[in-house]
Amino acid sequence: MNTISKKYMPKVAGVTILYNPEKDVYSNIKSYVNQVEKLYIVDNSNIQVKEVIDNLRLHPEVEFIDNKDNIGIAAALNKSARKAIEDGFELLLTMDQDSRISDNLVYEMLNEFEKDEKIGVLSPFVVHMENPRKPLTNGLEKITVAMTSGCIIKLSAYKEIGEFLEKFFIDYVDNEFCLRMQLAGYKVLLLNSVFVYHRLGAAKPRFFLSSYVFPTNHPSLRWYYMTRNRLYVYDKYKEQFPDYVRFDKKVFLKFFIKILLYENEKLKKIKMMIKGYIDFRKNRYGQYKN
Repeated sequence: MNTISKKYMPKVAGVTILYNPEKDVYSNIKSYVNQVEKLYIVDNSNIQVKEVIDNLRLHPEVEFIDNKDNIGIAAALNKSARKAIEDGFELLLTMDQDSRISDNLVYEMLNEFEKDEKIGVLSPFVVHMENPRKPLTNGLEKITVAMTSGCIIKLSAYKEIGEFLEKFFIDYVDNEFCLRMQLAGYKVLLLNSVFVYHRLGAAKPRFFLSSYVFPTNHPSLRWYYMTRNRLYVYDKYKEQFPDYVRFDKKVFLKFFIKILLYENEKLKKIKMMIKGYIDFRKNRYGQYKN
């Protein structure tokens, strides 16, 4: 990999959130550990993968934050953001353990931040490994929401609008943050010339009406969070972002149809959606407790 000299990015830190990772997560982290000045590894795992930890300790850029339990995506992001601000960084690359990025992503994104001080979140083009596709252009696009993994956020904007919403625990943390960022007057943009390579759940292609569809096969618990949290987002932002809400409702319906047609544990997943709806109505958030 062609790494970037640190003189080009003295203000950029990164964070990777681990949760019981597979051993091959190290190969993903290697794609960006040398693109940032410091990489915070926030470990939400209930178990330790010693080989991964030992390999990461070889990198002086890496600083571990061990939570010894799963505190959720939002809380882990906030821990790293606060630490990055304390350490004097201005930008933060946010990564999932299942993602890797293209060479020079940070350097190219940094150039865009220098051109426009109103960028709050900058996303690369997302390549889903199960169904890879190419961007139609190499330029910048205005978008409404961005997936956390591969994004760089401006930490001064983060301080202004407030932290990631910890009561969500997981799912729609990034969507809500992006909407709030725009309400504060910042831009959420997509840079099509750089890439994050990501795996979406346990998606497996299925043939339907002369084309392939990709059920995600998420575990049932994820459908609890996705249902509860997206309903919160719909309710809070429906007036400011009606097009986004309409679009996401269609996405939700498509996912539901794929569950009915292709996925296992259909009844269990539907039950968890219902629980998510009930807890939304009861204003009950945080980590799911059975």
